[in-house]
Amino acid sequence: QVYDAYSFHVIPTIGQVVAGDSKSYQYLVESIRKFGTQEQLKGRMVEAGFENVGYTNMTGGIVAVHE
Repeated sequence: QVYDAYSFHVIPTIGQVVAGDSKSYQYLVESIRKFGTQEQLKGRMVEAGFENVGYTNMTGGIVAVHE
């Protein structure tokens, strides 16, 4: 919930202040929501033929590096 509040309120505001464009940053937040989970991406990679797929969560799972 803290990340949601930050995402939808703080990020667009920072975008407006720094770049003069809150709409692009609002779009960024919304597009992140549409991206699948770590497990879903892992599954798609396996379906595409990759082997030994794994991932490492960083920053509490906000970012994941798939390998």
